[in-house]
Amino acid sequence: MTIEAWLAFAATASALLLLPHPLAFSVATYARSWGRKSAFVTVPAATFAIVLAAGLSAAAVAALLAVMPAIDDAASWLGLSFLMLYALYALQDPRLRQGIADNDNLPETRPLRVFGHFIRITFRSGRYVFLLAAILIQFATPVVAMETFYPATIGLLAAAAFASALAFALFPQFSTWKRRRRSQAGKASHKPKTLYIARRAVTAGYRRIAA
Repeated sequence: MTIEAWLAFAATASALLLLPHPLAFSVATYARSWGRKSAFVTVPAATFAIVLAAGLSAAAVAALLAVMPAIDDAASWLGLSFLMLYALYALQDPRLRQGIADNDNLPETRPLRVFGHFIRITFRSGRYVFLLAAILIQFATPVVAMETFYPATIGLLAAAAFASALAFALFPQFSTWKRRRRSQAGKASHKPKTLYIARRAVTAGYRRIAA
């Protein structure tokens, strides 16, 4: 491929991996609990999981084009349609609006088990395999050199996964679009958290209870 095609591939992969997805929410959840130091575990775990899925996707795309090279154009259009639907679906994730609770219990706390947890998330459904295959099919051709194209694209996918996971680990607030609620009617404007009950101002104290 030309340098422009490689840049387009890297930009496409990066943009799609920066959209909300289960691995990104997991990275953000660990960052909210452990702080930014969680990136030393979660970012390599997310990158490794994406590389595994990319290897499977590359093998499937290479086999498909080798067996049925005539469906190259049709597969490319089908993959493009999938990417558009994927982007719309990702932006409708309810966790974007609800946010991630600060007191979420972490499923795993040991580094090796965190790696296993991220791999389970990746292969729990075919989401990532189909996503990466849809990206690859946009640039692969039946005559492409497998020895150079697929290792290079997997390397770019690994770099995009690393960068996106690092962004969610350093800035977990980007994983939610939750907005602050406006002050409700009935609250006194001159006192914070003050409600009028029986014509008297009563201040209610709140305390977070960890799950």
